Amino acid sequence: MFGYVRVYKPDLRMAEYEHYQGIYCSLCKQLGKSYGLLSRFTLSYDFTFLALFRMALDEKCAGFKKGRCLFNPLKKRTCCCDNDSIRFAADAASILVYYKIKDNIADNGFFSSIPARFLLPFASRARKKAAGKHKELDELIADCMREQERLEADRTESIDAAAEPTARILSALARDCAHDEKERRILERFGYCLGRWIYLIDAADDIVDDRSKGSYNPFLVSRTIGAGELPEQEILQSLQPVLNSCLAECIAAYNLLDIRRFDGILRNILEQGMPSVQQQVLTKKGSKHERKRSI
Repeated sequence: MFGYVRVYKPDLRMAEYEHYQGIYCSLCKQLGKSYGLLSRFTLSYDFTFLALFRMALDEKCAGFKKGRCLFNPLKKRTCCCDNDSIRFAADAASILVYYKIKDNIADNGFFSSIPARFLLPFASRARKKAAGKHKELDELIADCMREQERLEADRTESIDAAAEPTARILSALARDCAHDEKERRILERFGYCLGRWIYLIDAADDIVDDRSKGSYNPFLVSRTIGAGELPEQEILQSLQPVLNSCLAECIAAYNLLDIRRFDGILRNILEQGMPSVQQQVLTKKGSKHERKRSI
């Protein structure tokens, strides 16, 4: 994924941050355990959120414990006890990372895509293993990525159409943990709006580079935005209403869910973390790498 769904640390209580970091560390360990050491370097905020979100909806909490980390063996850290939510997030990450790497290879020249080409065989093995456990999810993601490639090749002017494949993927990931039909419908909408926001904030973050390279960006070709000849800062500020709308719908759907735990962390992400990231993107505060740095 992209790394934009993250906590706003200044307003997070210490206990909440320790729980969040524990889930982050546990997902890292699970990636290594299930898919090898290199898979640990694919860890992102987005899949930490997926694990956290699924744990928040689960009827039982596996709990936390102290453990050592391969990258910091001298100090014990809080981590989750083994649970299905962490395993599912690791599986989903391995499938999506494979398709993301393939997309990066297709979008870049030979020399700039060498790192991705090097990682592809490792990602392919991880994806094959994860797909064996989640065949329908793998097929849906593959279908959505093909549709994304077609839309970008056609340089679609519709922002809605461009964001649809990512929105469908997140909708499927969210609904997977539903306990009944009512919750399933809410989760589908929540995931859809979240996926739409992720795609659009990434497109907003890439506007300057895409404009200079002549690469496809839905905001640059959209007749609705009319960004073709506008200065970059005016383009970025014009995107705020559509991004705010996605966030508002996402939060509205979240408010309908029965959240059993971690509500403070989840609300921090939805109501403060994501708006903070959005503001950084729209004001171009720092580099893209700095805006997505690790905790």
